Amino acid sequence: MKDTFLLSTAYLAPVAYYAVLYHAPKVIIETQENYNKQSYRNRCFLGSEQGPLMLSINVEKGARIKCPIREIRLSDHGEWRHQHAVAIMSTYGRTPFYEYYIDELAPVWQRETETLLGLNEALRRKICELIGFQPEVEYSTQYTEPAEGMRDLRETLHPKRPIGQALPEFRNIPYWQICGERQPFLPNMSILDLLFNMGPESLLVLRDSISTNDN
Repeated sequence: MKDTFLLSTAYLAPVAYYAVLYHAPKVIIETQENYNKQSYRNRCFLGSEQGPLMLSINVEKGARIKCPIREIRLSDHGEWRHQHAVAIMSTYGRTPFYEYYIDELAPVWQRETETLLGLNEALRRKICELIGFQPEVEYSTQYTEPAEGMRDLRETLHPKRPIGQALPEFRNIPYWQICGERQPFLPNMSILDLLFNMGPESLLVLRDSISTNDN
């Protein structure tokens, strides 16, 4: 990969998102766009025994259609933090690496983070640290208009769109999943699925998930 990639912020983003972070020479995370509901910005998908399980963050009702993403504030309505923690434990509590990583991740959810962008980025930085790589990430200071040498995935990397359309070089590398006891392999789940199931080998899966001239 030689391009700079434009990404939206994302909550516990899918494997493809982290594969881009691993391979791209530089990523710009958009902080000036308007909030887009029903996207990876506030939701993720766990690999459960019943199939993909969606978790969605509650945001304040004032999050109007044209509200900038950087202003979207978290809501405590519905105790979503507790519900997500329970769902993650129920889904991954028996995986080989849940106990190894959860104590590092849990405090990030528990911090007094006020904005969706702040929470997403705190989790992304911690997950990259746990997997063992540090991507070259910048944050936009104004809305980024794609230029030559940029690839814009802000809207195309979306749960309702096939990953092959947004990122044709992405390969769904099958790895061991605890839900595989009852389910076929579930591709492109949240990065938590890869991390808790594979631990340190997550880095190898990300390495091989993008087809380049070098692999």
